[in-house]
Amino acid sequence: MKIIKSDLKQGLLTVKVEVEEDLWHLKNIVEIGDKIKSRTMRSLFIERNGQKIKTGKKPMILKLELEKIEFNESLFRLRLMGKILEGPDDVQLGSYHTIEIGVNDILSIIKKTWKKYQLQKIQKSQKKTPKVLLAVVDNNEATFAMMGSSGLKIVSDLRNQYSIQYEEEKTQEFYKAVATEIERLSSQSKKIILAGPGFAKEHVKKIIQKNNPEVDEFIILDSTSSATKSGISELLKRGNLDKVIQENEIAIETKLVEEFFSHLKKDDGLVAYGFDSVKGADDMGAIEIILVSDQKIKDSSVEKLLNSVESKGGKVEVISTAHESGDQFDRMGGLGAILRFKFSY
Repeated sequence: MKIIKSDLKQGLLTVKVEVEEDLWHLKNIVEIGDKIKSRTMRSLFIERNGQKIKTGKKPMILKLELEKIEFNESLFRLRLMGKILEGPDDVQLGSYHTIEIGVNDILSIIKKTWKKYQLQKIQKSQKKTPKVLLAVVDNNEATFAMMGSSGLKIVSDLRNQYSIQYEEEKTQEFYKAVATEIERLSSQSKKIILAGPGFAKEHVKKIIQKNNPEVDEFIILDSTSSATKSGISELLKRGNLDKVIQENEIAIETKLVEEFFSHLKKDDGLVAYGFDSVKGADDMGAIEIILVSDQKIKDSSVEKLLNSVESKGGKVEVISTAHESGDQFDRMGGLGAILRFKFSY
């Protein structure tokens, strides 16, 4: 994401969407009641015999007061709906319109107050976070995932339909298919972690090393207990991922959630969860980091709590539900805190 204009005294930030992940960040930044401005297409109508007839579409710049936010994850389009505040003379003010934001679009956002964590999200999104290809394989199956700043996405999987006990030659064909898939996906990422139980990963790496040494240079080997989605989740907690990329949002979030659950399991009094408990910890100034899922963050009571935590020097971390740790955290309420000192509610 690129900042085009910043005038925080007026509550204004104008940004350009550079990659698909930026739309995910914007989804969590814009709020109902914000004023937004962007170029859009609006349908034109004429009235004939008491009926409105659509005659086409016209490009224009409109300013809306935001009333509804939708994010299409499959198409990567952010739909912002609201009442028109400003526009060309032939547009009726007070009528409704939907602005669709995609890659390369420019969006102006005007807020009464920008929250600290929102500005931090925009600052982080200016850093180009490279994608990481995660591949886990054994003799029977392989799972492939791509990790970017907006989350983790399973992109493909393969199954070996032959038993290795009787079909060693067919298993070699399976390894070749896995190697081919890694080579194909490597066009999207030059950082690759190849893992799994047993020696299948070494066999696959040897094939890549022989056929495509340029791709082999980017591969780091690791171990997991399975070649399924759970094996991918294991990689998020491993040190090799840190070696590949130090500042990936998902890796950071996963570590924070793991730390939260570790304190919870120890019952050492250094975490709080649930609204009442977290608010009690905030009242005591005990919160070091407050964790909130991207599904919970728009609740009005939670927003007030986040503001209070920030005013006391606490840090806000929005946890994506697009990875397993984030989804697990959301399922237990989506709100928790790591504390500076022991607190019992």
